[in-house]
Parts: sequence; C-alpha cells; structure tokens
Amino acid sequence: MPYSDFTFAKLKRNFGLEQEDVHLFQAVILPNFEVSQHLLTDIAEAQDMPLLSEKAKSEMLISPIIKELKRHNKHISIYSGYAFNIDSKNDLVGTPDFIISAKPKIVELQSPIFCLVESKNRIPDEGFAQCAAEMYAAYLFNEQNNEPYPTIYGAVTNAFEWVFLKLENNTVWIDKNRYFLNDLPKLLGILQLITDSYKT
Repeated sequence: MPYSDFTFAKLKRNFGLEQEDVHLFQAVILPNFEVSQHLLTDIAEAQDMPLLSEKAKSEMLISPIIKELKRHNKHISIYSGYAFNIDSKNDLVGTPDFIISAKPKIVELQSPIFCLVESKNRIPDEGFAQCAAEMYAAYLFNEQNNEPYPTIYGAVTNAFEWVFLKLENNTVWIDKNRYFLNDLPKLLGILQLITDSYKT
C-alpha cells in the first residue's frame, strides 16, 4: 500500500511536512472517561487468545477500544478498512485501519475527518510516517469537501502501546509520551479529548 511506503523524508520532499517530537497532552486536563464493563470483558477475553498478527490485534483489542469511543460519542462515525484514495499522483492512496469522522450515522465517508488510527504488529514507531501520510490525506480530503480543519490527529498502536500524532501548520508532531492498554481510562481520555475538540 502506498501510504505504508512513505518516509518522513518523502513527506518533506513531496509536501513540505516537517517532523517534531513534543509532549502533546502534558499541559491538559483529560476528560474523565468511565470505561464500560463491556470493554473490560472484551479486553480480558482477547488477552486469552493468541494475538500473533496485526490483524488479530486490530480485531480483538484495537477495534473494541474504538467502539467504546463511539458508545460515548454518538455524533462520530468510524470506518474500518475503507479505501481512502485521495491523490494517486502523489501516492496518497491506500486503506487506513480506522478513520474517524465528525459526521454521525453516515454510510459514505464524509468530511470532516479528525483522527486516524493505524495498527502495527510490532512497535508503533514503524507506522509513524504511514500515519502521517494518511493524516495529510485527511487534511486534503476535508479541504476538498469545503470543511477544512487546521488540525488532524492520528494514533499508531500495536494494541498494547499507543502513540499519538498531530498534524498542524505543515508539521507532524509526535507525542513523546506513550499510552498503554493497562491504563484504559487515560488512553480513552486522550481519544475523548481529541473527539471533544471536534464537537459541533
């Protein structure tokens, strides 16, 4: 998939994007997120299964977390495995693992997209450039559909460890902090904070 072929050098060369490391959420107060028993049961059951592939982790651990976010936010839509082909000439084509839109109950993907989640089997760092390319494509998609947003978020995770990214002012900011499956209130608090910034 072309999104996965991107490096930060290619992102800078093709689109003028810079990369910076920063503490994205250090100075903010996270929303209080009450994790449901439904999610806790899903996670416990998943951890008794062999999670040896990216697909298994995505289906058994990552997807339930994204669904939990949706339970608390009826105004968003979640797309999994959606072909997101924005600009074939510049290789902005492929299928992000999860796309989150601020439009509720829609079948066809619509702007504004505000967050993408990319799963990896080993370490999240392997997906930073890929996720950044998807975030830039989302930025263009919103502009093309007359709903521009200055900030797009992303997350890369191997299900157990999550790293968040933010695209703003032609810079991809990568969070220096890591968030973990064994602290679901904090992890979902970050996802809720991102979602809250796009409530209409």
